[in-house]
Amino acid sequence: MADSPVQSLGFAGLDTPLRVANPAVVRPLLDPVMAAWPFTVTENDPPASAAFATISPAETGKWRLEAPLAAKPVTEYDPVNAICDLVVEMSWERLRSRPDLLCLHAAALTFNDRLVIFPNARRAGKSLLSATLAQRGHAVFSDDFVPLQITPQTGAISGIANGIAPRLRLPLPDNLSATMHSWIMDRIAVRNKQYGYLTDIDLPQSGTTAPVGAIVVLEGDPAMTEPASLTPVTQEEAMASLVTQNFGRQVHAGAILRVAEALTRTVPVLRLRYNSVEDAAALLHETPLLRDLPAAQMAEADMSATLPLAPLDLPDVVVDRPVDLDCHFAKLPDFTALEAGTALYLADGDGFAIHRLNPVSAIIWTLLDEGLTGAEMVEVLQGLYVEISQEQLRSDVAGALAFLWQQRLIAPS
Repeated sequence: MADSPVQSLGFAGLDTPLRVANPAVVRPLLDPVMAAWPFTVTENDPPASAAFATISPAETGKWRLEAPLAAKPVTEYDPVNAICDLVVEMSWERLRSRPDLLCLHAAALTFNDRLVIFPNARRAGKSLLSATLAQRGHAVFSDDFVPLQITPQTGAISGIANGIAPRLRLPLPDNLSATMHSWIMDRIAVRNKQYGYLTDIDLPQSGTTAPVGAIVVLEGDPAMTEPASLTPVTQEEAMASLVTQNFGRQVHAGAILRVAEALTRTVPVLRLRYNSVEDAAALLHETPLLRDLPAAQMAEADMSATLPLAPLDLPDVVVDRPVDLDCHFAKLPDFTALEAGTALYLADGDGFAIHRLNPVSAIIWTLLDEGLTGAEMVEVLQGLYVEISQEQLRSDVAGALAFLWQQRLIAPS
């Protein structure tokens, strides 16, 4: 196919195309990264407004990425870093095209016919772990962001493959074996000094689905001397991990809470502590804990809350006066409240925020059902926290009520 000055690439599942200028230069680097994400090519020069992004070589030798809806609409980086930014924008375009999807910052790989999700943790090495598991034959659905979908008829929760090659930070760690180091570097097809994309692995085609079967929270510990270990995680810890890794704000916050609760209730949640990523991969590959996994499932009663919610332009609630502790407050309708261990999560009825309440605020939320005034709540708390002064408790109750009011969870009654 003869190269044209501009190509329009229509990726499967995206509503709008990617515009590629000078494809003879861009495509040799872009195509290996998107090896398993099918796209169609149109040889034309579409207006930039018709594409979610335009990528093109710049005169400086860098590549220019124009993405009108990105936080930085125009950037110029070296070619590999420009592709990194493009991958991020493609993840957002997927969510704009499928607003019903919930998306997690996480890696996801198959173990038999189930998907194991590894939520993002700073410097935990999920991409390198993905590579070492790929070397053992596990298919890589994603090393960075995992879209989740709910099957309306059954409530099954499944992950969706991205079709994007995993990105590894370079140089690779010194504690990798020579064999693993060579295996990875032989498959780095696109790289610069910072990053390399791993190709020639089992990378399912974008859009492939698999039921979620387990969640593994990563805890890399360079000082650890004992063998890698897998231990159960409480639902409270698991919920905190999943909720903080969610992105995709067209999904109602109540739905996000319910999906996270269903995941942490219906599939095993484990913590992986390790120093050596190869030891960790060996443990994951061999452990019976990741065999014969269940499939994550929503409860029928929660299904109505998984519908997408279009963004609303709501005015801010401004609490511009001190809370009157002699006043009664009432919970606003349609909120979502879920308990996980000692933690209480709330989503407002409009579905735009998730809040994890501290212990005092959680008690105040419960006391609202008793029809107490703020002053009466202070008296109840004084009996529970005898070591705290009444003045401090009055301040805490007023602050909690103001916060809940500001977040559209309560209002003066």
